[in-house]
Amino acid sequence: MTKLVEFIPNFSEGRRQEVIDQISEAAQGVPGAKLINVNVEPSYNRCVHTVVGDPEAVLEAGFRMCQKAVELIDMNHHKGEHPRIGAVDASPFIPLEDMTAKECVDLCNRLGERVAKELQVPVYLYEKAAKRPERVKLQNIRHPEYEGLLELIDKPEWAPDYGEAKMHPTAGAMPLGVRNPMVAFNISLNTSDVAIAKKIAQSFREAKGGYAEARAIGVYLEDRNICQVSCMINPQIVSLYRIIEMVRSEAKRYGLSIIGTDICGMVSQSALMDCCEYYMQLENFDRKAQILEELL
Repeated sequence: MTKLVEFIPNFSEGRRQEVIDQISEAAQGVPGAKLINVNVEPSYNRCVHTVVGDPEAVLEAGFRMCQKAVELIDMNHHKGEHPRIGAVDASPFIPLEDMTAKECVDLCNRLGERVAKELQVPVYLYEKAAKRPERVKLQNIRHPEYEGLLELIDKPEWAPDYGEAKMHPTAGAMPLGVRNPMVAFNISLNTSDVAIAKKIAQSFREAKGGYAEARAIGVYLEDRNICQVSCMINPQIVSLYRIIEMVRSEAKRYGLSIIGTDICGMVSQSALMDCCEYYMQLENFDRKAQILEELL
C-alpha cells in the first residue's frame, strides 16, 4: 500500500498575500507532495496550509515552507487574534493511509532537528510527539505567546526540544507535533464582548472538563466588530453540530445568537454529513447508497 501523511503548518501571516503565495509555491515544487488547501484568516493574521502525499516528499515540502516563512515573516511586527510563538506556529503531522502515529513522530523529529539546525529556529514538540508530559497539550507551550517566550526561553523548564535556548531574532520558535484528524471551525456571535465568547468557549473545552480533544478560545474580530468561538475538535469524539448547539444554548444565556460559522481548512465528508443528518432530521438515510459522489 502507498503510505500517505498529512502536514498542516500554521503560518503567522494572513494579510500579505504575496508572502502567503511564496510559502505555497515552496511546497508545490516537491514531487510526491500536494498542497490541497490554503486557508487565510486576516483577522487572526495567519494562514493554514494542508499538504498530503508520500512521507518523504511531505517532509521536504514542510521544510521548504518553513524555510520560506522564516525568511519572510518578522514576528517583531506581528499582531493577530490567535495565540502564536513564531512565524511557523502549530504544525502537526497526521497519519492517513497505511501510516502510524509512531511513523509520524519519526517525521516530526526529523523535521524538528532540521529546522533547528538549518534555520536556527528552536522547536517544541507537542501531543503524540511530546518528549515531556507537560508539553503534550499545545496550549502549555503556546500560552506565553511570542512576547512572553522571549523572556522565558532561557529558563531550564522552557528549553526547546531542538535547537538552542534562544528565540530566532525574527521567526521566534516553532511548535511541531503529531495528532489525530481534527476539524477547525469558528462560530460567530452577535456581540463584541469577548469576555462572553471566552466563557462560552470554556463550557466545552477539554482543559476545563469538557469533551476530550476539544479546544476552544474566544476572540474579538476588530474588522467585523464581533466575537467568535474558535474551535478545534475530533469529530470521532464529538460532532460539529453538538458543539454548535452547545454554543447556541450558552449564547442564549446572554441574549445572544449565532450569526454564522466557517470551517478553517479541510473537513471530512462524514463530519459534514453528521450535521446534515442532524439538521435535516433525515430518516433511513444511507450515505453509501444515496450520496451521488459515493457512487461515481
